[in-house]
Parts: sequence; C-alpha cells; structure tokens
Amino acid sequence: MKDKKQVRIYGAGGHSQVIKEVLIQNGYTVTHTFDDKPLQTHHGSKNVEMGLRDDITKFPHNGDPVIIAIGINSERAEIASFLDSKFEKAIHESAIISPTSTIGEGTVVFAGAIVQPNTSIGRHVIINTSASVDHDNIIGDFAHISPKASLCGHVEVGEGSHVGVGAVVIPKVKIGKWCTIGAGTVVLKDVPDYATVVGNPGKIIKLNQK
Repeated sequence: MKDKKQVRIYGAGGHSQVIKEVLIQNGYTVTHTFDDKPLQTHHGSKNVEMGLRDDITKFPHNGDPVIIAIGINSERAEIASFLDSKFEKAIHESAIISPTSTIGEGTVVFAGAIVQPNTSIGRHVIINTSASVDHDNIIGDFAHISPKASLCGHVEVGEGSHVGVGAVVIPKVKIGKWCTIGAGTVVLKDVPDYATVVGNPGKIIKLNQK
C-alpha cells in the first residue's frame, strides 16, 4: 500500500537533517529535497533538487506538503512567501505539547521541548531541542526558540525573532518582531522591534531595521 504520509523538504543543510529524522520517526516518507544551492548542501542530503529561486515558474508547487527546513528566520519567511504549497508540521515524539495549545503550519518542535497550556505558536516556527515554552505564550510566525531556552508564562515573541541558546525570559515580557536575544541572555523587560539584546540582565546593544 502506498504510504500516504509523504512530505517534501525545502532546505538541505544541517537543520534539515534534524527535521528529516523527526519526520522519518513519525512514519513519513520524504519524497523530495530542494535547495537553492544543491551543490553546497549537507553531506547527509541526497538527490537534492533545485529550489524555486532559479525559476519560480518551474518549481512544483503542487504535490506533497512541504516543510521549510531552513534555520535562518528571514530566509524561511522569504521562501514561504514564494511557495504556493500546503505545509506540514514536524513534532518529535518526545516533545510534550499541551492539548490546549495551538501550533501553526510548517512549525517544527524538536526532541525534549515542552509547550505548556494555552500557548499559541505561529507558522514556520522552530521550537528547538529541550526548549521550554510555558503557559499562555504567544510565539509569532518565523520565530526560533533555541535549544534549552526558557520562556516563562505570558511571554510574547514577535514575528521572526530569535531567542538564543539557554536564554531566559521572565513572565509577561514582550519581545518585538525580528529581534535577536543572545545565548544565555536573561530578559527582564520588554524588547522593542529589531533589537539585539545580550547579557544578564539583558541590555540592548543594537537597534536595526530589518
């Protein structure tokens, strides 16, 4: 019988290897792997096909659903804006997801991650290995919560923002869109759009437009 759980991956770097492993463990067959630079991909990616940047009209938008397996938030957002395809999720079997939380299309949740009740996670988000997202959080589209980052209750993370490895965000803090929170940073107060915050306590060191 033909396997009905089929998916395509867009991106053939190291991040895609983690996603592919999650998908295979969940019983999916990866039918195609695309990349915009198919000759410069991770050694674990085989038979990589040209992505859509070369010619968007020739890309097979129809077909099995897609996961955009690109770790850079801005690139993931750009590819999503070009693709006219259905999107799949990838959630590791060891992740703990509250049934009262919601996860948008194209989002990936890796091993050991925890998502507590009443949290809303947007589209094409990365909840990375052993990240902790507590209750009543709002995570915007294309955000990335890095390994072992901890978000306390009622935290908001804006579109495209990256919360670094081991960072801690205290309750009720709002992080704006397209921000960068450095590894190990402790965020104690709201962060404006496009800010880079590092240290303990976290301080803004850069404020750029996207």
